[in-house]
Amino acid sequence: MYRRTVLAAATATLAGCGLAPSPPSADGYPETPPNAFFEFDWDSDASAYVVAFVRGNHLTADNTGALRVRVADATPDGDAVTTPWVGAVDGVGADGSGGDGLGDPRAEFPLSPGATLRVRVESPGPVRVVWVAPDGDRSRSVGRWRRESQPTATPEGEGS
Repeated sequence: MYRRTVLAAATATLAGCGLAPSPPSADGYPETPPNAFFEFDWDSDASAYVVAFVRGNHLTADNTGALRVRVADATPDGDAVTTPWVGAVDGVGADGSGGDGLGDPRAEFPLSPGATLRVRVESPGPVRVVWVAPDGDRSRSVGRWRRESQPTATPEGEGS
């Protein structure tokens, strides 16, 4: 009796193993940002952040419109600094005309794990890596970092 139960379970388990798997569908790709993981470091001698793309999908023109590194409170006046890493720069046409002061991207597609970017700032602040969709209609923060020595804002009304 026990042998029949085991054989029935094994048959049911192995029943789907003979089918060839179908390739993944690319319909509607990409709906979300690609998997990309970053590491951050502060180089105090150069007054710069070093952002490293440590693992994840290759960033290509098919899955990424732009990748930018944004440092909040990066100037003595508290202004943010945005550095384009790869992809389109807002307002810049194919001929290079226009622009919003972001400058040229520091790298070209594809951007692969192992790539690094150095972002010089006057004052260290929280850092975000921002992915922009290929059509430019949405963006998302895909990496964040705050140095341990940076204070964390306390919401009003909470004690110290």
